[in-house]
Amino acid sequence: MKEELVDVYDKDRNKTGKIINRSDINILNNNEYIITVHCFIINLYNQILLTQRSFKKNRGGKWEETHGGLKAGEKSIEGIRRELQEEIGVSAEIDELKLIKILKRKNKFRDIYILRKDIPLDSLKYNDGEVINCKYVSLNEFKTMIKNNECTFENFEETIFYNNDIEKL
Repeated sequence: MKEELVDVYDKDRNKTGKIINRSDINILNNNEYIITVHCFIINLYNQILLTQRSFKKNRGGKWEETHGGLKAGEKSIEGIRRELQEEIGVSAEIDELKLIKILKRKNKFRDIYILRKDIPLDSLKYNDGEVINCKYVSLNEFKTMIKNNECTFENFEETIFYNNDIEKL
């Protein structure tokens, strides 16, 4: 596994000047964080694009949104654009991406983006080996997949769609 260096932030999201290998997140103190970026792609039919994790990864075969860690020196918007390109070959302009929520959980700030774009499944490219498949699902199908333990989410309540109208996101 190649080394991925990440910046460390304080509880107010200021860089501390500390840089660690992403795999060393367990050495962070309680008030130290890294940033991860997440993107839910929603098509014209309000279906969510899910990606299937490689079986070589932790939680292999599970379905999830496109996401990854912010590299050292990278801005959030740059990171999500890179992840979309690396994982599924999708180019997104800055003004197409909407940051809708920042979650602070377990030594991570999770920047959650929405990309409203109709992307044909046959145009997707699995460039880095992290993703092996993609599909569009309705919100109800997504809920069922979570309930059936097919996704990386433990419950629907931890998703951005809980208590939100998908059409307004």
